[in-house]
Amino acid sequence: MMNALREAAPTSTLTQRMLGPGDLDAIDTLHHLAIGPLVRPEVVKPENRSYFESILSGRGLVIGLYDGPLLAAYGILQLDHAPKDGPHKMLGIDPALSVGRLAGASVHPAYRGRGLQRVLIAARVDAAPADMVLFSTAAPVNTPSWASLLSEGFPIYDIQLFFGGYARYVMVRDFTTFDPQETLLVDPLDTARQKELFAEGWHGYARCRTDSGAAGVLYARPRKA
Repeated sequence: MMNALREAAPTSTLTQRMLGPGDLDAIDTLHHLAIGPLVRPEVVKPENRSYFESILSGRGLVIGLYDGPLLAAYGILQLDHAPKDGPHKMLGIDPALSVGRLAGASVHPAYRGRGLQRVLIAARVDAAPADMVLFSTAAPVNTPSWASLLSEGFPIYDIQLFFGGYARYVMVRDFTTFDPQETLLVDPLDTARQKELFAEGWHGYARCRTDSGAAGVLYARPRKA
């Protein structure tokens, strides 16, 4: 096996392909390597092997980025949703619409900082049917995750509790544009203020730095047609 700590290859040298049941071990191994030994569900939800197996068996698709024989990163697009995870009511959309969830991604520690999360977001958007509503969730404390989703056109519409009570942004790709003339920069951990903004029709649409240099979310109202 190649040295996991060696300098990672440029993104352009990685091979993208759809993964199948034969890649289950590689996906499961990378997931646990990426989240580390100290699992922090407030940051990322730890998945079990059976979940990956169900996705590979027809509940969705997984796109992988390989550097030779090493799986450097993967991203999941979940297409079949359990009743308790039914997204239509949460998103306030017609039950007849097809919905896909960008349900998780992992990047090998040696390949971080190369924009692979954004590459995999774009790849899953391209793989989804054009008429499918796409959404994702990301922990407010997980800046790389929500910042990547914002950059790929998934604005923040709400904060809800998932996975036993952990806060997650609800982010929907709906092609909304925003009015930059009136914006507010908000701390992603200020749940109360963000809930107020959601109620007033504002949405998070970009990452920006606060005066202290910390990551903040830029909020605005949707641009009127």
